[in-house]
Amino acid sequence: MRLWPLLALWPYAAGADPLTARYVDPTDAYGHGAVANGEYAGLEVTWQGQSYIFHYSGAVFEDTNPRLFDFNGDGTAEVVTVLSGFSDGARIAIFGLTSDQIAPIALGVPFGQRNRWYAIAGIADFDGDGAAEIAYVDRPHLAKTLRFLEVMQADGAWTLTPDGAVEGLTNHHLGSAVIEGGLRDCGQPEVVTANANWARIMVTSHDGTGYITRAIGPYTGPDSLTAALDCD
Repeated sequence: MRLWPLLALWPYAAGADPLTARYVDPTDAYGHGAVANGEYAGLEVTWQGQSYIFHYSGAVFEDTNPRLFDFNGDGTAEVVTVLSGFSDGARIAIFGLTSDQIAPIALGVPFGQRNRWYAIAGIADFDGDGAAEIAYVDRPHLAKTLRFLEVMQADGAWTLTPDGAVEGLTNHHLGSAVIEGGLRDCGQPEVVTANANWARIMVTSHDGTGYITRAIGPYTGPDSLTAALDCD
């Protein structure tokens, strides 16, 4: 597995806030354009009065915003991002607390080809086994496959393990600044997306043996997926 060089990790004093994260330094160096204004040279994570800025050689953060989720239950959230390499394409990258600073803790396997993108759909313990999964659509404009990636920490080491997939689903229009749908919990965590041709609203959940998906109504635009996040 190829790892892109981490160019810089710059801590500097900031206000004493809870952990926060944002993408910084918009760039057109990658030039994919899948997400409007969605390519950034850097990630800034602020924790306990220190801010850390991460830059990679030959890669950008390609996403709408970082996601925060406490995977190991220690009270401090980890930061989930999509990191896209100029030659290798997208991978899931997680940053979190290691020793007494923020650092990369888990890097998924890159797709292997430039301009192949992942659109994160939600994070939860979808299968109820005590470990959370990252749900993302693999190539929402091409493959249109919803995948689940289980995140675990054991003996200080983090692992990302494929946990299941459902084909024929998407959550992003090419060139849009918005990832549509997302996570809802109507008694159990579920992912709301559209089907591959944007005709139906789809809800995907785990039935105890695997991931299943069902249609709950017509797709009539982004607002229809937003409305489907409610359980009424």
